[in-house]
Amino acid sequence: MPETPARPPLVLRVGLLLVLVELAALAALAVSIAVEALGGGGPSVGPSLAMAVFFLGLAGLVAAAARALHAGRRWGRGPVLTWQLLVLAIGVSQAGLMPAWLTVLGVVLPVAVAVAVLAPASRGWTDDAGPHAVL
Repeated sequence: MPETPARPPLVLRVGLLLVLVELAALAALAVSIAVEALGGGGPSVGPSLAMAVFFLGLAGLVAAAARALHAGRRWGRGPVLTWQLLVLAIGVSQAGLMPAWLTVLGVVLPVAVAVAVLAPASRGWTDDAGPHAVL
């Protein structure tokens, strides 16, 4: 039986790093929405806070899925790829409304993550039986 490496493949680590960048942006958006709502930024405090909590929960779910992929667990692939499809849909649908650099980022980033997660080396890391001993 071949010995499994102690660390995930580089392509998967790069993809997961990009996911963390996306999640940091989502968390920053959630915090800014909450701060604006609590600072008297409008009459819709309740819905704004609910949206901020939803965004933080979504970021937590995708972060847990990314950690699972890093540990070699297959179940993380679905939430991470679903998140990439949502980011891609937003990037494409808002193309005329966002600055060009943000549109490019909203299209290129999710495609790069999806390619990294679905790369043969990444699939091999997550398709092995059982989690890997990775911290």
